[in-house]
Amino acid sequence: MFLTVASLGSMSAAASVLGISQSAVSQTTAQLEHSLGLVLIDRARRPLSLTSAGLYISQNAEPLPALARQMKAEATEVSKSEGPYLRIGMIDSVANTIGPSLIRLLADRTSALSVQIGMATAQEEALLGRELDLIISTNPLVDNAAFQNELLYEESFVAIAARDASGEDSPRALQALAVALPFIRFSRTSTMGIRIERILRYNDIDAPRKLEVDHADTMTLLVAQGLGWAITTPTCLLQTGTRFINAIDLIPVARGNSTRSIYLVGRRGEFVTLSKDIAIEVKSSLQGLLDLHPWLQPFVPSDGTDAPG
Repeated sequence: MFLTVASLGSMSAAASVLGISQSAVSQTTAQLEHSLGLVLIDRARRPLSLTSAGLYISQNAEPLPALARQMKAEATEVSKSEGPYLRIGMIDSVANTIGPSLIRLLADRTSALSVQIGMATAQEEALLGRELDLIISTNPLVDNAAFQNELLYEESFVAIAARDASGEDSPRALQALAVALPFIRFSRTSTMGIRIERILRYNDIDAPRKLEVDHADTMTLLVAQGLGWAITTPTCLLQTGTRFINAIDLIPVARGNSTRSIYLVGRRGEFVTLSKDIAIEVKSSLQGLLDLHPWLQPFVPSDGTDAPG
């Protein structure tokens, strides 16, 4: 934290980059000074100025955080008696589809396992607050240098409507669906809901706000019953298994930022080997599900090509 302050020349700028409060930066810096018995920042000067001791540390301590992270990672890897204690978070759609096989793997690889399931924003806040070690989410946290990410897979957003409503031979465009049927929204407080609203705006659809749900399987059920149309993703549809294969049509979303990316995110240098195994398991498990549900395969490309929309 001190190195970030020294690099940016401002506690407020460091707080913004680190995703914490300015008071937390100030308190932690003061704790470092107390532990070293040195004054590192001249608080009487504006703008922020380093003392000679602070300048020396800022110029020579850069390797230390990386070495500390490497030491922890290596200590975890060489531990033979038991695996690490892992706290992992997953967004709902991943937890309800790929989750069981992934948890089975992690249960064998860890001494204790804690799994938190919920919306993407909650997972990200828990990771930033060190309440979680890894998350599977839609935000790669690329603006925070303390974290690293791996793209697990991408999938296309897809519109769904009851088969008899959309026309089995000639699926309608989104605008036609919006005229013919009510739109069923996903929770406006979720990352998914926000993304879907942007897709609607990009496609010039101003759907009245009449029905909103916070579970993807509930949304699919309502669509299958002919209560409206919706926009979702293959992972969300996988939560319902084969129940609605013959009840709904899939309509590609041709315009807008219509691809959702799923990432594994953790602190740089931590759980390196385990993260690689998690990525392999997620991709393998997803492919196994798609093999069972080939109707979704075109919307989850596995060879690097673009999915529909």
